[in-house]
Amino acid sequence: MYSPTTFFTITLIVAANLIAATVGFPVPCLPSFPDDLSEQITSNSTALYHASIDFGNMTQVYPAGVLRPASDVDIAKLISYYYQSSCPVRVSARGHGHSIHGQAQAANGVVVEMRSLHDSKNSSIFVSCRDGSHGSDCYVDVGGGQLWIEVLLATTKHGLAPRTWTDYLYLTVGGTLSNAGVSGQAFRRGPQISNVLEMDVVN
Repeated sequence: MYSPTTFFTITLIVAANLIAATVGFPVPCLPSFPDDLSEQITSNSTALYHASIDFGNMTQVYPAGVLRPASDVDIAKLISYYYQSSCPVRVSARGHGHSIHGQAQAANGVVVEMRSLHDSKNSSIFVSCRDGSHGSDCYVDVGGGQLWIEVLLATTKHGLAPRTWTDYLYLTVGGTLSNAGVSGQAFRRGPQISNVLEMDVVN
């Protein structure tokens, strides 16, 4: 039997759907992109199409660009740039695309692909226990773009497991926390958001 971990969630950068920073409102002007993010932002038709749809398949809205950040610094640069822009631009975060009504879409704006922060070479899951203790004195430091299945697999290596998780594990941490993270274990352990000790937000 696995002992539950307590979540110490840090680097929830523009967590999908909730912490999606909206800079102004969508307007007809086409946004320019920051020069220092030219390698991270794409207007490739395939990337734009992928960002224009979600699991609900009820709405389709095309962004002007898709940011694939290498770090939280890239996201901060993007938001700062548009705050100073004369053209209001919507910036939205996309986790695993399981929104049902376009919450992670950005009409004529920029969609931030949160999963790009946490590819196989750049995992952001760190399990720690205070003074070598076990169980309730342990926590996991998780990035907002990580999938819950990745968190579960990382914690079970230490004989631990999340206190509560969603019934479907192929969702991002940021995405479910933005909706509280209610699941079958919530009646006993509370929703996922109630098990977060700390959160870093880029705005």
